[in-house]
Amino acid sequence: MPSDLETKLEKYERKAAQCEKAAQEAKDEPGRAFYKGLARYYDELATDFRQVLAKRTAASLAAE
Repeated sequence: MPSDLETKLEKYERKAAQCEKAAQEAKDEPGRAFYKGLARYYDELATDFRQVLAKRTAASLAAE
């Protein structure tokens, strides 16, 4: 069963991918820039969650 952090990580990865797709499909430069910015934001959130998960996994392994 995935943890809450893993669920959020997947959510932000999915949102980043959706925004990247929307940026590619945008008809004008402001629209592309908007969606690229959102994709970058969600990707940064996903990266933060990956780091937290890695730290928790390392701490859990060290405790064993």
